[in-house]
Amino acid sequence: MLNRFRGALGAVLVAALALGASDRSAAANYTLTVEPTFPADQLREVYGPLLAYLNRSTGHRFTLRAAPNFNAHWRELRAGTKVDFVFEEGHFFDYRRKKSGFIGLVRTQENSAFAIAVADPEIAAEGRDGLVGRTVASLGAPNLGYVLVFDAFRNPLAQPEVRATSSKWSDGPDLVFAGEVDATLLPGYMTGEHPSLTEVWRSNEVAGRVLSASPELPQDVRQKVAEAMSRLHEDAEAFAVMNELRTERFVAVDPSAYDGMERLLINTFGYVPPTPAAAPAAANAPSAAPAAATSTPQPAAATPRP
Repeated sequence: MLNRFRGALGAVLVAALALGASDRSAAANYTLTVEPTFPADQLREVYGPLLAYLNRSTGHRFTLRAAPNFNAHWRELRAGTKVDFVFEEGHFFDYRRKKSGFIGLVRTQENSAFAIAVADPEIAAEGRDGLVGRTVASLGAPNLGYVLVFDAFRNPLAQPEVRATSSKWSDGPDLVFAGEVDATLLPGYMTGEHPSLTEVWRSNEVAGRVLSASPELPQDVRQKVAEAMSRLHEDAEAFAVMNELRTERFVAVDPSAYDGMERLLINTFGYVPPTPAAAPAAANAPSAAPAAATSTPQPAAATPRP
């Protein structure tokens, strides 16, 4: 009897160990590529809570990666650099999905918009026209705000002088107050945080930032990440993530809302219309509230840039 008990207990232990080994072997390492909207050390702080959440909720291990600047991000995109998951604005996503077949998993509930703000009341009194020839602080091209500015100011003789002088969006107001530039380009959600600045131009809204996945990833992994992100706002520790990412929640992606946004890049160095990729079946992302309707800008023919 004792031997039988020992034999049964041994079998249970072996089965448990085998199951544990199976679970561990199923875990995999993936990269999450993001836009270089902060210096590298701050990027790790901003996205740390999201990586911790994904590690905990999916059972996989995620590592953050970002190009050193927007020009490098664009260069990697054009070159088809192998990446797993990407969180970026819609003009990049639209190019990536058409060129490399990336699949949109979720997007921010909020649409994206950018604004130019000034501190000088004389410039503010002129409104949009007062920006012509003025220096504007920005992150590097071709970030979404940059291309939206030149989509709106199409006459090369009547454009602001947008300078890549900021390493993060919050640098811009400081540069204005220091007198180093006349104005600053900011994400729309930041303009209200600086009451000493006056908004003189705002872009049209476009569909918000997207988390997309390589079509080469297993469908069950894409599905698990999509479900985790759609539930993020329900998580007890989600506030830190949402606060850093400036969103209330993530919702399902409607690819048609992004169709044509890649043409905002038409005047960017190296732009070639993306060759349509063989689109895999859409990821089975969970249902989510529909995003707000957006209008996709229609860039004019290429014009010289300052």
